[in-house]
Amino acid sequence: MSYKLDLDTIREKFKFTSSIRHNPKIELEFLPYNTKFKDTQYNFREVIGEFIRLIGQKKLDEIVNTDELINTVLDSINFEEVHQRSEFRQMIKTLFIDENNQLYLFHPQTLYYINTVDNENKKLATFLYNVLWRNQQPWNITSNTDYHSDLMSTLLFKSLPQLNDNTKDPKSYNTIIPMVSDLFIKDFTWLSTKSELFTSQVEKLISYYYFLYVTQFARKNELLFKVTDMEIHPVYFTFEGEERLSKTRVSYEFGWKSIERAINQTFAHVNFLKMINFTESGSTDSDNGKLLSYQQIAEQVQTMSLEEQIELEQQVDTLIQEYKENLSGDIKWEQLGTFHSSSHIPALQKLDSLFHMIDHQFNNSSRSKPYNEFKQWFVYFCQKTFLKSRGRSGKMLILDTDYLLFLTKLMIKNESKIRLKNLFLELEARGIIFDRDTQTSIVDYFEKLNLLEKKSDSGDAIYVKAFL
Repeated sequence: MSYKLDLDTIREKFKFTSSIRHNPKIELEFLPYNTKFKDTQYNFREVIGEFIRLIGQKKLDEIVNTDELINTVLDSINFEEVHQRSEFRQMIKTLFIDENNQLYLFHPQTLYYINTVDNENKKLATFLYNVLWRNQQPWNITSNTDYHSDLMSTLLFKSLPQLNDNTKDPKSYNTIIPMVSDLFIKDFTWLSTKSELFTSQVEKLISYYYFLYVTQFARKNELLFKVTDMEIHPVYFTFEGEERLSKTRVSYEFGWKSIERAINQTFAHVNFLKMINFTESGSTDSDNGKLLSYQQIAEQVQTMSLEEQIELEQQVDTLIQEYKENLSGDIKWEQLGTFHSSSHIPALQKLDSLFHMIDHQFNNSSRSKPYNEFKQWFVYFCQKTFLKSRGRSGKMLILDTDYLLFLTKLMIKNESKIRLKNLFLELEARGIIFDRDTQTSIVDYFEKLNLLEKKSDSGDAIYVKAFL
């Protein structure tokens, strides 16, 4: 299949006739972010509620008002004494309402009733639904868990707003890394069989896979047109129980530092990917109706004849010239510098040049603000979960004890134990790798909890036992 750019559509979408406008709206997007970050809009609990409703094809037509909910529960009870109503009100608050005046998540079904108010959180939930759930069948909580049995819970659930069916299947975001979705479905399916664990830990599962997808998306983009067979590129994490962390550690050099540059360039990559997906074949891959990744474009170009590659190279030359001419502001192109191309094919080398031009102009003009705001949605999430500052050691990705124990349970699943070596391999397959010092710290922690079973001192004969 020949790959040809649709220059007329690129000119129209990016407003080449006036002054170039970046990040045009397209039918399928790569990421759910905008260029006006506000930390007050971020609430991952809201994302979880919307995600659970999306995978179950459910919708909540009204916000759950906990004061009204309590009154509805009380109205369903016949009190013999007036004071009993106020006593029951306090009991309900204690049992079912948390410190933020939200419904306490005590049962899987309560996940349906997490209010999702902010539109940015709804967008993020839709993004995760598209890239993690993909083409899976709807999953309904009530058909996968035991029904609540105590009287107070029954009264509460009867008083909650009606959940309605939602047959709409939003397809707003493109999946670039299907392997992440495959791993997520495997882990989600097991977790959903454990009612109590699912309720308390599903947010951790979705949070981690959100981190995994975006970091892998960034790392693949950094390779540009270099074709690689590696699906998941692991990132080094440290463990919160470690006392000695320094910049000389492998976990520093190949942890957050190794992906920060790729994350920083996200807005440039999104713009470039959009641009080069406007093709004469209809702007998307006609076989599956999805946007093409850099690697998929490279594979197509490699199969083209020399004449077709030369024609593409000429198209890119035209695009580069027009892009430079129509950019507003005084961009100092002589400061662009040199870079190592990701391909030996001249047409792809020219496309490499175009990407570096796009990234350069963002960093050397008034457009640096939207460039930085765009990636801040994800950086802020990382700061709330895994990314911690360790003073002179800089920023590092750190697993806390709760996350480590949850992920260990997830790897053991229904087995009685897992070989320690295999535990680390399973985590590596999911994008988490540890250096030797971190592995030692984790082993020491497991030993304190009496979770290790040693048949000898060799790593192959050490097991981590299942735990509650």
